Amino acid sequence: MGPGLHPAGRARALTVAGVNRHAVSVTFPAPAPTVETIVDPTSMLAADVVQAIYGTAAAGPPLFEDAGVAARFAGLYAQARYWPGAVQVVARLAGEPVGFGYGHTWAWAAPADPWSLLLAERLGTAAAVLESSFALQLLAVLPRAQGLGLGRLLLDRLLAATPHRTVWLQTTDLESPALALYRSVGFVPLGHGPDAPDGRPGLVLVRGDLTHLG
Repeated sequence: MGPGLHPAGRARALTVAGVNRHAVSVTFPAPAPTVETIVDPTSMLAADVVQAIYGTAAAGPPLFEDAGVAARFAGLYAQARYWPGAVQVVARLAGEPVGFGYGHTWAWAAPADPWSLLLAERLGTAAAVLESSFALQLLAVLPRAQGLGLGRLLLDRLLAATPHRTVWLQTTDLESPALALYRSVGFVPLGHGPDAPDGRPGLVLVRGDLTHLG
């Protein structure tokens, strides 16, 4: 495969009939992905698009999540995109969204749902680190667009878009490409939160100011 061709082999080919009647194959590189940062909630992806991308990305290994998980996350996203400090990054190929990430400012006084209360309980005193931080809620790339470095690009853009000194997220506590990606940009374990959808412990990772730990 020559340089500049789509890694997944989806480059377009055009066959031209030459004067000697031999077929000549001309290969064009696939369009390069683009990434945009969005802070206007009315311009962010629709909840059903977020559900479709996340659901497809999480259906396979290592998560094997059922469609109900994506539906719940999309429902939360439909509300959270209007919360203070909300930012979304979207990756597109040929204009079609193939990946996204989003998050918002976290304040313990705001969330009173059972998941957040359990998070605070399980983190204990370490929960103070998350006050006024940026909560990275979801990051997903469609399987057909994986291998292009979009996960890292989306993460870098999201981190660059937030002014918060501390960023955190929760992921499943197992070795996975996602966990390796987060480690590569400086995320470290803070503790465990609510269980992940597959029943495994939820691993809380944090990046930035850890002075609250003393």
